[in-house]
Amino acid sequence: MHRSIVVITTLALLAGAVSAWLPKEHDLAAFKGINKIRGVNFGGWLICEPWMMSDEWNKVMGCNGAASEFDCMLNNYMGSNRAAGNDKFETHWRTWINADSVESVHYVGLNTIRIPIGYWSYVDIVDKASEPFADGNRMLPYLDAVVQKAADLGIYVIIDLHGAPGGQQQDAFTGQNNKPAGFYNDYNFDRANRWISWMTRRIHTNPAYATVGMIEVLNEPVSGHDPDGRYPAPGQVPGLVQKYYPGALKAVRDAEASLDVADGNKLHVQFMSQKWDSGNARDNSAVANDQRTAFDDHNYIGFALNGGGDRDSLMRSACNDHRTVNGQAFTITGEWSMTSSVSPDDKDFFTKFFTAQQQLYEEPGMSGWIYWTWKTQLNDPRWTYSHATYLNLVPTDAAALERNVYQDICYPYR
Repeated sequence: MHRSIVVITTLALLAGAVSAWLPKEHDLAAFKGINKIRGVNFGGWLICEPWMMSDEWNKVMGCNGAASEFDCMLNNYMGSNRAAGNDKFETHWRTWINADSVESVHYVGLNTIRIPIGYWSYVDIVDKASEPFADGNRMLPYLDAVVQKAADLGIYVIIDLHGAPGGQQQDAFTGQNNKPAGFYNDYNFDRANRWISWMTRRIHTNPAYATVGMIEVLNEPVSGHDPDGRYPAPGQVPGLVQKYYPGALKAVRDAEASLDVADGNKLHVQFMSQKWDSGNARDNSAVANDQRTAFDDHNYIGFALNGGGDRDSLMRSACNDHRTVNGQAFTITGEWSMTSSVSPDDKDFFTKFFTAQQQLYEEPGMSGWIYWTWKTQLNDPRWTYSHATYLNLVPTDAAALERNVYQDICYPYR
C-alpha cells in the first residue's frame, strides 16, 4: 500500500503519551475532523527578510538596501531620526500581517500559524548602546491582536524565536547580519532564556494567547549543511546542545511552575530536528526526559537539488524521502516551499508537487506541516501560499486538503 493512502491520526495517538496540550484535546475549531497540523508561517512580519519584500523594505520602510533590521536602523535611523525609524517599523507591524490575514488563513482551510519573532520584542534584554533595533515593545499590540484572532477561530499557534541575541546564523532572518554567528556564548544564552521565560509568562497570562501551544527555542542554528565552513560557529559545540537547549527548556518549565500551570496546559517546547544537522537536542538528558518536547524539520527540496531540480527529481525526492527520526515523537515540518527551477506557470506540476510534499509531511510518525510563507512581494506561488491559493495550485479549503491525502500521485516515481 502506498504511503499516500495511509492515514494515521498522529496527534490523537500522541495525546496519550504527553501531558502538554494538543489541538484536538482543546477542541480547536480549525481541527474539526482533522488530526494533522496544516499551516503557514507569518514570515517577514515581526522579523523582516528583505529578499522577499523589496518594495516594503526599501520604499515603505526606508531601509535603502540595508542587509537586516539591525542595519536598517543603524544606517538610516540613528540619533534624532530614531523616532522616524520606530514609526516606520510600527507601520509595518500593523499592516504586513493583521487579523484579516488570520481570517484569510482560516478561509483556505489551514489550522496552524507559526510566528517568527526576534529577541528585541522584549526590550529589557536589548543592549541599546550596541543593538539599535526599533523598539520591539511597539510590535506587541499587533502580535496580541493576531493571536487573539487565531484564538477566536480555533487556530493553533507556534511562537518561534527566529532571531536570537548575537544571531544564531549568518543570515538576515535573524534580524542581524553577524559573521560569524555570535549567539553561542553564556551572555547570549542567558538573554535568550530571559526572553523565553518572558514569552512563556505572556502566553500563560494573556487570554489572547489561548491557542498558543508551542514555543520554539531557536530557529535554524548554523548547521552542517551550511557552506563555507560555518559549522560549528564559535561556541556552538557543545554549547548549543549541552547548555542552551536544557537552559531554554528549564526557562519554560520554571516559568510555568511559578504560575502553577496545570500539566494539561503546559507548552510543547520545540527544538530543531536532528535532520537539521546542528546537533541532537535529545543528546541532553533533560530534553530527552521531558515528555512535552517537539521537533522542527525544515525541508527545501529545491535547495537540496543542484540547480533547483527538474520535475522528475523534485517529485522523486518528495515521494521517496522520509522526515521521521527515531525518538522524536512530535515532529512538524515547520518550513518548506515549492521553490525550484520549474516555472510557476506549470500548474499540473505544482499541483502534484504540493500534494507529494503534503503527504510526505503527514506520513506516519509526522504531525504535519507549516508552509513558508503566507505573504511576500515576489509574485511567486512557489514561496507564497496566499498566491498559490489564488492560482489554485493548492487546495483552497479544509475538505480539499483532507482529500489530498488520498491522491496517489507518487506511484510513477517509486
